[in-house]
Amino acid sequence: MDDRSAIFLQVMIAIAIVGILAFLVSLAVRRVRRTHAVGEAAEGQPQWHEFVLGLVLLAVVTVVVVWQVSVGGLWTWGEAAIDWGSDRRAVVFMVVMAIVAVLGLLVFLIHSIVHSPARRAAAAAPDAAPPAQEAGTVRTPSAVRLLGLLLLAIAFLLLSAVYLPRDAQHQFMVALIYPASLAVALVLLFDKASRVWNAKSGAEVVREWLFCDALVFLLFLGYLNLRALPTPAEYANVFWDVLGLALFFVVFWLLDRKVTRFRFLVAYGYFVALPLLLLIWRAVQGIAEPEGLSWWSTIWPFLILAVVFFVLEIAALLADRGAGKHAIPAVKDAVFLVLYGILLIIAIPEAAA
Repeated sequence: MDDRSAIFLQVMIAIAIVGILAFLVSLAVRRVRRTHAVGEAAEGQPQWHEFVLGLVLLAVVTVVVVWQVSVGGLWTWGEAAIDWGSDRRAVVFMVVMAIVAVLGLLVFLIHSIVHSPARRAAAAAPDAAPPAQEAGTVRTPSAVRLLGLLLLAIAFLLLSAVYLPRDAQHQFMVALIYPASLAVALVLLFDKASRVWNAKSGAEVVREWLFCDALVFLLFLGYLNLRALPTPAEYANVFWDVLGLALFFVVFWLLDRKVTRFRFLVAYGYFVALPLLLLIWRAVQGIAEPEGLSWWSTIWPFLILAVVFFVLEIAALLADRGAGKHAIPAVKDAVFLVLYGILLIIAIPEAAA
C-alpha cells in the first residue's frame, strides 16, 4: 500500500470515528433530556453534561486533525509534507471533503438550534395576542424564487460544455458574466441604501453593510483574478467561477432580504468556502505556487481567520438568542474585516512579486 492509499484509509477511519462519536453524543444528550422534568425541558438551556460531551467530541476532532496534519502531511504546514500539489485529483478531493465537512457542520448546528427545546416550547405555547403578532409579522421573499437564477446558471454551464471552446468561455466570463454580476451587485447595494427595514435593529443593519460591502469587494478581486489568467485558451474553470458567483448572490440575498439570525453565520461560512474554492480553481487550472512564496501569501491565513470567527459566531448564537441585535456582534464583524483587509495587504506584495 502506497503512502496516498494509507493516508486515504486513515482519513476514512478518522471520519468514521468522529461520526460514531457524534452519534453517541447525540443519543446521550437526548436520553438525559428525556429524564428531566417537563418544566426544566421547557427552559431549553444547555445542561452541563451537554457542554462536557461537546468538549470531549471537540477534543477528539482536534486530535484527529492534528494527527492527520502531522503524520499524513495533508497541507503545506511543514517542509517534510507530501507534495499533494503534484496530484490535482488529490488536492480537489481534499478540498471537496473540507467543503462537505463545513457544510455538514453548518446544517447540523442550524438544525440543532432551530429544533431546540426552547423553540419547540415557544411554538407549542398558546398565542396570547394574535392580532399584535400578526401586525408585527415581517414577510420576506421565498428562497424558491432563486431557482429561476439557478436554472439560468445551469443553462450557461451546459452551453459552455457543449458549444463554447475554452477561450470563448474565458472571454464570455470576462466580457459579460462578471461585468454583469458586478453591475447587479452595485444595483443591489444602491437598493439596500434606499430601503428601510422596521424589523431590523441598527446593529443588524451595520452588520449587513459590513458583510455586503466585503462580498462585493471580494467579487472585484475574483474578476481581477480571472482577468490575470495568462493562457485564456487553457481556461477550464467555468464551473467553479459560476459556482462562486451563485454563492455570492445567494449569500448577499440572504443577508439583505431575510431577517433570520443565521444569515451572519452563513456569511462567515462563505468566507470559509472562498479560499477553498480558490484552491480548487488554481488546482484545476494547473497554476503552481511560486517558489519561495511566503505562507502569508497563501490561502491558509484567510481560511484560519474565517474558521475562527465562524466558531465565534456559533458561540454568539448559542449564548444570545437575539444575536445580531446588539453592538458586540457588529464590533466582532468589524474586527474580522479589518484583519481580513490586513491579510490582503500583506499578501499583495508577495503575489505581485
